[in-house]
Amino acid sequence: MTVFVETDFLLAIAKEDDWLQERAEDVLDEREVVTSPFAYLEMLIVLDRNQFDYVRLFANLLEVIPVGSEDEKQVVLKAVTYFEDGMTPFDSFHAAIADTRGLALFSSDKAYEDADAERLSLEPRTDE
Repeated sequence: MTVFVETDFLLAIAKEDDWLQERAEDVLDEREVVTSPFAYLEMLIVLDRNQFDYVRLFANLLEVIPVGSEDEKQVVLKAVTYFEDGMTPFDSFHAAIADTRGLALFSSDKAYEDADAERLSLEPRTDE
């Protein structure tokens, strides 16, 4: 039976000394598990930015704890790359979603200028 897991499960697998790690590993042996991109987003929020090599960690976790679709997987992988490049967790996921969907981003946030998705300026036009 496939079960949905959330952030505490991912943290238990990712962290070396988590008190839930043994139980989470048992569940991985016993069941198929899936999660959502939001669980990976929450991991970026709760963990220290310099605690892990997040690109490698998330790529490995996605092999064991997948998200629902290939597009969602690409969102997570792109988002964690943007995060490693300095974006906030939320900005990194917004940029990754826009990029994965092939959409431009309408925003005043200059952080998106380094994203693959095109940033369209939300600032008022200064027509002369």
